[in-house]
Amino acid sequence: MMVSREISLDSAAVERPHFRSRLGRPVLTAIILGLLTAASIVLLIYHENRARDLGIEAAESWSAYQMKLVQTTIEEDPNLKEQYTEEQDLLRRHAQGLKQTSRTASNAVMLSTFAALVLLFGAAAAVIALFAKSTYTGYGAVLLGVIGVVLCIKALF
Repeated sequence: MMVSREISLDSAAVERPHFRSRLGRPVLTAIILGLLTAASIVLLIYHENRARDLGIEAAESWSAYQMKLVQTTIEEDPNLKEQYTEEQDLLRRHAQGLKQTSRTASNAVMLSTFAALVLLFGAAAAVIALFAKSTYTGYGAVLLGVIGVVLCIKALF
């Protein structure tokens, strides 16, 4: 004896798997904050290298300035003394500008470091929100991410 089965082609009878779950947003938040953290660490490395290079350039410029001071005291010729004085003034202004740029770059390093830490805390909060299924922790992670991104942008300018 054969049992017959009816197959319904109704759309109501066909079950579709739900690919979109409640974990989609927290996972996306954690991934985005993780990528932003990585980007902010790259930005931090850039700012550190720039600050170091500017510090070296400022030190070289100050050394040239000091050398011109010594040359001025050694040379007694009025024409050479005037030339050295002009070169000395130019080097002093250039060295002062480089020192200021170096200080600004050092401040950018500190701001980039702080931004990377805030983004790292945001990514950690997003992972905690993912596993704890906590909406409020997810909001805190997003807030930390926004603050970190703002600090990264501020460090660039």
